[in-house]
Amino acid sequence: MLNVTLRQLDYLVAVAEHGTVTAAAQALHLSQSTVSTAIADLEHILRISLFVRHARGLSLTRDGEMVLAEARHLLRDAANLERRAAGLSGELAGELHIGCYSTIAPLLLPAVVTEFMHRYPAVDVNFSEGSQNALLEEMDQGKSDVAVMYAYRFRDRLTDLGHTATKLTAVPPHVLLHPEHPLAQSDAVSLRDLAGEPYILFDLEPGGQYFLSLFDAEGVRPDIRFRTPNSELVRCLVARGAGYSLLSQRPRTTVSYEGLPYVTRELTAGHEGLDVVAVTPGDRMRSQRVVTFIEMAVELLGPEVLN
Repeated sequence: MLNVTLRQLDYLVAVAEHGTVTAAAQALHLSQSTVSTAIADLEHILRISLFVRHARGLSLTRDGEMVLAEARHLLRDAANLERRAAGLSGELAGELHIGCYSTIAPLLLPAVVTEFMHRYPAVDVNFSEGSQNALLEEMDQGKSDVAVMYAYRFRDRLTDLGHTATKLTAVPPHVLLHPEHPLAQSDAVSLRDLAGEPYILFDLEPGGQYFLSLFDAEGVRPDIRFRTPNSELVRCLVARGAGYSLLSQRPRTTVSYEGLPYVTRELTAGHEGLDVVAVTPGDRMRSQRVVTFIEMAVELLGPEVLN
């Protein structure tokens, strides 16, 4: 017989997110004793300690982190069950949270999310952005259903991480130059020709490692002048003449956030493009919402499956 209740799991999530029982109780509009008792009962039922108590509040134990991730999944599944049972006549419904690598988000999410909302209005769609590790952690914690990211140094870890991935497209790297740069009129550019010039490194993990690996492949050591995790700042700096850079995602326009032009050129070495993949937890069956989202993304960007 199951003794754990959804209410207890709901209180667990609230306490974990707010850091103290008092703050969680206020957010839930309940008494502190009600929330505290529910957490104590849950620990007794599970026979583990969920939190470490200290002067500043509560911190999750390792067991608590595992239970929290499962609690979020169960609460989301319960909410989706309620929606289906509310007479939606088989219509696709429920919650869908998409995690997306920051530089991919502006080029993928607007088209896919708005089209998804148009086709399936009963689905509550949300999204978040971040680095590869942040997105994987968010998904492991049950905060997101699917994560879209580059597959750089990820494919080999898939089995160990227990995730599966569907390839959406592949994006080759390109060079960004000031319009008056001597190589701006060239069809393609060698990194060796740029080695002595100031380089602006896009450094949102794992972007920095990937772009530096391109220099390694050509036996070149770049002169890194600036590092930034913001791709728009990269474009602004290039357009201002502060240096050159490398990026993968390429907007349709070559104008910076400030309205200044820059140019993009191919690399002569013909480096293999990075795979863009939709990642889901391997230990959970993909919901129809996730399957539909991935199908829509493939439809817009191009098919192919990673093994």
